[in-house]
Amino acid sequence: MTSRRLLLAACAALALGTGFGGLASSVVQAAGPAMVEDRVTLLATVETIDMATRTVLLRSSSGNLFTVKAGPEVRNLAQVRPGDRVTVDYYQAVAVQMGAPGSAPPPTADSAEYRAALGERPAAGAYEAMSVRVTVVSIDRATYRVSFLDPGNSLHTVVVRAEPMRNFVRTLRPGDQVDIHYVEELAVSIEPAAR
Repeated sequence: MTSRRLLLAACAALALGTGFGGLASSVVQAAGPAMVEDRVTLLATVETIDMATRTVLLRSSSGNLFTVKAGPEVRNLAQVRPGDRVTVDYYQAVAVQMGAPGSAPPPTADSAEYRAALGERPAAGAYEAMSVRVTVVSIDRATYRVSFLDPGNSLHTVVVRAEPMRNFVRTLRPGDQVDIHYVEELAVSIEPAAR
């Protein structure tokens, strides 16, 4: 993801309180800083595989069928068989804290990717983290609407919904500098069916 896209994702997560509207979410708050995080695990079973088109028909744990296309970057697709179990783990977190006056802004971005080596069971993962210092422009304490400038001086406005984030907003004043830290992780693994 580009740093602008990550900033927008962090803003959305901050505004919503969670990236999934409350699915499997937990909230942590320390004195001063605040954090909201989500972890979602999706399970599915492989129904069919069309190697010519690289499409895989999956059945979710709730019984719904859906098709995914395995692009050329997916290695070892030929090892996948009907009945194999697919697990997708997704984690998202956003944390905010006051920027220390006169201190350097946090590092901006880090990312890593993983995919199975040739011959291994198909698997992949990705990690992205972004930190940015923003400047608060205005706060509407009645609606928890916060407007702020990003490092490129673009104006963003979010409505904060999660209570720990609202507690943080109550401490803000125009001109405050806030460090926003956003992390997103995705892992996909495929385990063989019990034979």
